[in-house]
This record gives sequence, structure tokens and C-alpha cells, in this order.
Amino acid sequence: MTSLWSPADGIAAVVQRNADERPDDPAIIDEQRTCTHAELTTEAAAVARGLAELGIGPGSRVGLLCTNRVEWVTAAYGALTIGATLAAFPTWARSWDLDHLLTHSRCEVLLTADRVGTTDLTSVISELVPEVSSADRPGLRSAAYPALRELVVIGRAPSSARSFADLGAGAADLGGPASAAGDSALVLYTSGSTARPKAVRLAQQAAIGHAREVAARMGVRHDDRILLPVPLFWSYGGANALMVALVTGSTVVLQETFDAAGALAQIARHRCTVLYTLPSITRTLLAEPTFSRDAVTTLRRGMTIGPPSDVRAAAIELGVTEICNAYGSTELYGGATVTPHDWPLERRCARQGTALPGNRVAIIDPQTGRVQPPGELGEIVVSGYASPGYLGQPDETAASFDPDGTFRTGDLGHLDADGELHFAGRASEMIRTGGINVSPLEVEDFLRTHDAVEEAVVVGVADPTADQVPIAFVRTTSPHGTDEATLLAFCRDQIAAYKVPRRIVLRTTALPRTATGKLARTSLVEEAQALWKGAEG
Repeated sequence: MTSLWSPADGIAAVVQRNADERPDDPAIIDEQRTCTHAELTTEAAAVARGLAELGIGPGSRVGLLCTNRVEWVTAAYGALTIGATLAAFPTWARSWDLDHLLTHSRCEVLLTADRVGTTDLTSVISELVPEVSSADRPGLRSAAYPALRELVVIGRAPSSARSFADLGAGAADLGGPASAAGDSALVLYTSGSTARPKAVRLAQQAAIGHAREVAARMGVRHDDRILLPVPLFWSYGGANALMVALVTGSTVVLQETFDAAGALAQIARHRCTVLYTLPSITRTLLAEPTFSRDAVTTLRRGMTIGPPSDVRAAAIELGVTEICNAYGSTELYGGATVTPHDWPLERRCARQGTALPGNRVAIIDPQTGRVQPPGELGEIVVSGYASPGYLGQPDETAASFDPDGTFRTGDLGHLDADGELHFAGRASEMIRTGGINVSPLEVEDFLRTHDAVEEAVVVGVADPTADQVPIAFVRTTSPHGTDEATLLAFCRDQIAAYKVPRRIVLRTTALPRTATGKLARTSLVEEAQALWKGAEG
């Protein structure tokens, strides 16, 4: 890294510093255009002036509904420049979801793309805010959402909305950023154990400091080009990858929505050197008919979150030789621990690294709160670069954060003698069989070592004699036929008896996934329970 500064400068100051140091270097490349650091500063400043002209300032809330494109970044940075809190909405939100997001965020201005794919977002918004269709000039008085008073559209704007392209044109200069680095800067909505998404608050100072430490672990430099196929409204994208690009002055290459062929083309066209990936993305890229190692030879560094087999696949098959393995969550800015990029591969595969400088990671007994010694399984707790809590959700905040700001993750793992984290899974997903804890992730990773297994999900179901028993669902490959008996024998030969699934269900189609690409365990529990009851009968 070449440009080091105090995190207390705030995001606007870092954007300006990049423009001063390398004005003509690309800051963002999306599928329509290239935006230099100088242009990013100019465009974000225009958004800031436009929002200020609409009465937005410190303490205001701005909603953002947009795919991965230059405008997402300029809108976010513009809002942060004037001290507003930016609530980033998932682009797959539809009427029911959007109703909650608008109600909860109490945003005064909604910045939205006119469409996402074939979905006309302005029509979706009009269903909830009929004033959008009836007004003949910009400015809203929404009956359903009293806080909402302005709609700004990226693209074709109705008469009741303002055009994002014209925002700030002719407005007076602000005379410098009004934001404070410690202010709530970004609100990201994340699914969890509650009925509605949690609104995670992330602060500017922590976002910048966290990104500097992640960049150092990854070895990212100003001349790197970072391909980002994951959404910016995820912390992995907007609070991790985008911020790493910002603090290093490097280039982020955005894919509007993930498409394997398009991602491979971007890597080749822009000679990307860094890839933020996930197990589902890695597998999809490798399965893409147009995949060729020749097209990804520029890739060197990157980050993933997954079991050893997926880290290994990213490093060896995809060619991201210096891939970092990480553990984190939205509340932890997308990464609490990260393996250094120059560790031996097998060390990076087998653990999630040590705590970032500025973080403290501990393992506690979930019942007593006692700190566990090295090697002992318990709940992972993190302090340091952690969210200050959830927006407008005091009960959820009290349930997840200690008074000193320590975040109780609800995840299980252990630290070894060197302080390196070994993630075991969600506490709610652990299987208790015969008084022994079984990590479904461990069994899934083992099952995937069989040549016939592409995907695996292991869930626990109630059993009257053993508390729970593990049931596995696997997707098999057609070239290597197998059956349940063969896979069960494979398990019995190589893993402890208590870890062996009682039943293995074979499928040739993809296993169900959530909207965020994670394997949908809960959707298989009912099926597994019915299967086990039938077997008992």
C-alpha cells in the first residue's frame, strides 16, 4: 500500500486524496463506463450538493436501491459526504420487502435505478407510493411513508421524480465535507434469526480502519484491479471489497448482477488481479463452458469464505493462488479474521486466520460466558471493528451486543494455540447426537471429497434415542455414478461413527439455495424429518 492516512479523515477525504494522487487512474469500471478517481470525486460532490439542496444533511437518512454500477458508489459517497446515513436496499426487494425497508429506514430521499433487469422498479415503487404516479412535479407527500419526500431516479424518471444525472447541477459548492468519521455511515439489511432483516449500522472510521487491515492481509496495492461480482448492498461487497479499493486507491471492476460468462470476460478484458468470490461463485465459474485458465492468468489474490475444499478450488482450479480465507459477518464489516495471502495454501484452507489488528476474537462457553482455552469449541465473540448496533432495533441490539460493544456472533469455533480461528458453523445448525456436537460443515466438506459428490448439505433431525441424527443431501455428478450404500460405506471407513449420516439422499439437480446464494438448510429439515420418521416406522 502506498497511501496511508488516518481513518479519522472520513470517506470523503479518502476519495479526494485518491483524486489528488492519481486523478486519471480508473477508480470504478462497470459494464457501461470507466470512472477515474478525479471523476469519482466530481460526481460524488455533485450528488452531495444535490442532496444538500434537498435539505439532506447530518442526521438525515437516504435510501439506495441500485445494482452494482458507478452510480451506486457516487450516490453512497455523496450521501456520506454530507453526513447522512445511507440505507442500502437489496435489489431483489419487491413490494412486500420494500414496504418494510421504507417504513423501517424512514428515508427522506430514495435514490433508485429505474429498473433491475426486466423489473420496472419505478412501477414497484408506485404500487407502494401512489403519489409517484399522480404528482406532476418532483416532490412527494407520501401518506404511507411520511418521512419520504423525494424520489431520485437513475435512468428514466417520472415527472414526480428528480433525475439522478441532474442532481447537484448548478447547486452551490458545499465548502468541504460535513460528515464525521464516527457517524453512522451505512446501513445494510441482513437476514438472521429474526422475522425481519436486521438493519446493521456501520461507521465510517471503522470501515476505513478495517479496510486498511484487510488490504494488508490480502496484499492489495494501488495498481490492482478487483473484480467484485457480489452485491454492493452486502457487507462483503460494500463494506469490505469497495472499501479495500478505496483505501488502496486501486480499481474496482463491478458486475451489475453475477453472470459467470460475463465475469470471466471482465477478468480477461480488464486484466483483473484480485477476485472477491464465494463457494457458489467459484463453482459456477469453473462450470462455465467458456472457462479457461488462459482467461484468468492475471488473477493472483482474492478472498473467499468457505470450507477447505472451496478455498482449495479457488486457489488451484480457478488460479487465485494467494486467495485469503476469512471469517466475518455484516456486523463485522465482512471480515473479523483473515488469513495472510502468503501463508501456505493448506494453512489458509484449514483455518480462517488470526484476528485483524484492532480486533479481539475470543471463544466463550455460550451458557456461562467463560472464555474457552485453545482447542475448546464455543461461541465466537468479536470486539473492535464491530457494528455499533442495529438501526431502530434496540431489542435485537441488546440480544447480540454486550454493553462494551462485543458482538456475540452465534457461530461456533475454536482458537488454536497460535490464535488462529477454526470455524465450526452456526450454533443453531450444530447437531447434538448422543451428547456429542457434530459440525454439519465438517461432514459436508468430507462428503465433497468423494468423486461423485458436487454439493452436500447435512441437517439434524430429532431422534428419541440420540437427541438428533445427521441426514445428508448430496448432488451427484453423472460421470461417477454412486448410491447411498456406497457413500455410507465411504463415510464409515474414514470418519468417526457419530459423524456418519444416518441417511444420504442423492439428487442430480442443484440443492436449494437462499437469495444470497447460501445452501438453504432450513428448507431441507422438514424433508429430512419426514424421511427419518419413515425409516423409524
